[in-house]
Amino acid sequence: MDKTTFFKDIGFNEYESKALASFVKLKSATPKQIYQDSLVPQNKLYQIIKNFEKMGIVAIIPGEGKHYKLINFKTFINHKIKEKEENLKQLKQSSRDLESVKEKEEQFIFSLIKGQQAIMNKIAEHNPNVKHEILGVQRNWKVWGEGLRVMQNAIKKGVKVKVIGMINSETEKRAKEWKTVGCKVKAYNNKFGEYPLRFTIFDNKEARITIGKPEIPSPEDYITMWTTSRPLIAILRKQFLDMWKESKSF
Repeated sequence: MDKTTFFKDIGFNEYESKALASFVKLKSATPKQIYQDSLVPQNKLYQIIKNFEKMGIVAIIPGEGKHYKLINFKTFINHKIKEKEENLKQLKQSSRDLESVKEKEEQFIFSLIKGQQAIMNKIAEHNPNVKHEILGVQRNWKVWGEGLRVMQNAIKKGVKVKVIGMINSETEKRAKEWKTVGCKVKAYNNKFGEYPLRFTIFDNKEARITIGKPEIPSPEDYITMWTTSRPLIAILRKQFLDMWKESKSF
């Protein structure tokens, strides 16, 4: 990380960061020298130096002309870093507080989620809450580290996972990765149609249905319905069990 980026990360703006980087490089300098090194506009630079003086990190060197040097800089930077660390602690605490907010079944019948990445994130966030069973139908066996890790942890806790998907020369390797983490896997039977409907059932209480390729070419435009509708979940579960009986073990 270069100095300018570091200074921006701890709270200085672009011009301030460039001026500070020049001060560190030049040790002591006139405003003109700082300008020539940093290319910060002169009309901005003079005000920036005054602000640095107020902060107590720049001092004038007595003599002809105006020379400046950094002072108390290490202490100042350490203080800034501690501020960032404290802010990070507060953010982590806020995140833990948010984790305690649970969606209640009766609050919604369904919601719509757009985009493949959004649904991947939703599934990875939801799977740790599943207690007994996940039944899913795939097409392309999307593999991502967080999804595999969360699924493996769920299986270790005793969650039974069954997945059906299209298995061919393109998808076989990815399907094996899901099997490796503990999923029971079967190859989709084309008697149910050329392409399977993507859906997942969680504990027979919630489900998702995703419409993507080939109907929707771009993953950013995939549409997923997340539902708690008991009648719809019952239909999906029956469909899954029928497909599971007719599909081949992998």
